[in-house]
Amino acid sequence: MSKIAIYLILFLLPAMELFAQQGQGGTESNLSMGFGARAFSVGRAFTAIADDPTAVFWNPAGLEFVYQQSATFFHTSLFEGTNYDFLGYALPTLNLGTFGLGVARIGIGGIRQTDVFNTDLGVFSWEEYHGFFSYAKKLPWDLTTGLTIRLVRRAWSGLVDQGSLVDMGVGMDLGFMYRPQIYTNVLLRDWSVGLNLRNLFAPQVKEGDNVDEFPLTVRFGLMRRILMKGFGNQFNVMLDFDYSQKRDLLIHVGAEYKFRNLAMVRLGMDGSSPTFGAGVKYSIFQIDYAFSSSPYSDVFSSVHRFSVSLNFGPTRDDLFKLAEARKRAEEEKLIAAIREADRKKMIKQHLEQGDKFFQEGQYLDAIVEYQQVLSYDAFNQKAKVMLDSADALLQKRFEEEREKTIKLALDKERAELDRQFIQKHFERGKTYLNNNQFTQALIEFNLALERAPEDPTILQAIQTTKRRLNEELNRLVTKIREEFRKGNYSEALRLVGEARLLGADNQALQNEIETLSQRIKVQETIQRGLSFFELGEYDLALKVFEEALRLNPENELVKQYYEKARIESRSKQEELDPAAEKRFLQGVDMFVKGKYQQAIDIWQEILKDYPYNKKVLTAIENARERLKKTK
Repeated sequence: MSKIAIYLILFLLPAMELFAQQGQGGTESNLSMGFGARAFSVGRAFTAIADDPTAVFWNPAGLEFVYQQSATFFHTSLFEGTNYDFLGYALPTLNLGTFGLGVARIGIGGIRQTDVFNTDLGVFSWEEYHGFFSYAKKLPWDLTTGLTIRLVRRAWSGLVDQGSLVDMGVGMDLGFMYRPQIYTNVLLRDWSVGLNLRNLFAPQVKEGDNVDEFPLTVRFGLMRRILMKGFGNQFNVMLDFDYSQKRDLLIHVGAEYKFRNLAMVRLGMDGSSPTFGAGVKYSIFQIDYAFSSSPYSDVFSSVHRFSVSLNFGPTRDDLFKLAEARKRAEEEKLIAAIREADRKKMIKQHLEQGDKFFQEGQYLDAIVEYQQVLSYDAFNQKAKVMLDSADALLQKRFEEEREKTIKLALDKERAELDRQFIQKHFERGKTYLNNNQFTQALIEFNLALERAPEDPTILQAIQTTKRRLNEELNRLVTKIREEFRKGNYSEALRLVGEARLLGADNQALQNEIETLSQRIKVQETIQRGLSFFELGEYDLALKVFEEALRLNPENELVKQYYEKARIESRSKQEELDPAAEKRFLQGVDMFVKGKYQQAIDIWQEILKDYPYNKKVLTAIENARERLKKTK
């Protein structure tokens, strides 16, 4: 009788699976039913949606859609005291993919053994463990792949004839998931396609003289998400095709309705068995329940299943924000280091130049250089001392020149008035020069020069001012070119405005500034037009492209987009109410400023009331593409 009991256990447990068909029991692993009350309540049509720790079994690629750290415990009591349990954990990362761990057990104990004379020979037990080690990573083109390495351990204990039988095996599963983001058409978007190849590398477990090799199982799943108008409600419809080498093709169908992501109602068909269930989410906890009838209802009762999940730690959005903050901090640290190095370099250069001018007796030039040093380091003692010395020597020279002029003048009183006038405007000119207000400085020095046309100090001051003006213009032109290359057209135009205000005698520089200004305006206009076009604002894009063509009639790119915008602007769209339109334009403002995640958040709020609005959906799609590129 003991061997008969063993054979009953070997072949009866797999036959308990709700999808099993008569004559095909015992062909798959005892844990091939899967895990998670959510999956069971939708008829186990879970291949294309698996987005919780049970994905280590259903489809490891689905781990990449786990939003934050998650742990799931699943339990059900099967027939004759058999326990069926699973514990899983998923750890998403920002750039390294998602890692998953899981352990599953099915076991039964206290089975009586008797011989042919019905003599009690004691009890034996049986159990099987599966350990899951999974990894998933998103690939280009909206494709995600996942891998599970599975350790299998099967053990018999207390057998009269053979004592204990224990063996282990290793297997590998491979999963894929495709969730396209490129479609805006209501019939093509929000689909998910899943494929799971279980036992691609098949585990082998020995039981005495027998070797149990798990069969290759292929599951192909489809899932369609339908957003309901309201507060984030959605409806998911799932379909799975389940093929195994040792049984017929099975079909699983399920549906799930989510109410504000707080409560869920589910139903499905697991082969020929109806299923249903529900779930509730509060804070970090989610509890799911599933009920299904048995195809062997004349022998076995219906089955109740429960799962408890915990979602904790930072979400993927939180991880992105943390990474962005760290990136900004590193960039700011690097920029600060570069600026400090540049600051020290500029201090050294201006000090050396100032000393050179001082030794050559060009005291105003020296003053300008020492002022530059103090603008970088207000407490630089050498610059302060040398500045005072140069200023004193310049003042002494200037006064000597004025005294000579007064001595030679016939009208002493008029000469004194001229000296005071020249002194006043010369000092004003020096002040303007020190503040880099070159135009005003030139005006003041030229006023002084009118009263002393041959004064070498005033003439030198004018030459110094023009030199500094050209240096500043060259610096601005270099900065304009740099911002233009980076695509920072607004900043480049601001710098062009500064350069124009300075003015200069250098016609070549002025011509270059005007040329740069024209190129910047064209590119800034094109960028603005393309942004509107990508967001579906075709009327606005059309007006901007018209402006760009006026600036540059030969630009082929503008011509092409002008025609596209003209065609698209004629198409009709679902109208937004004034409040929603205002919110949409706020998102446009965020998008143009490069704040793509903030724009997406604003537009997703609009989608709750206008889930099929083409303009909003197109805007979100393009913002997501931009966000991917920034990563």
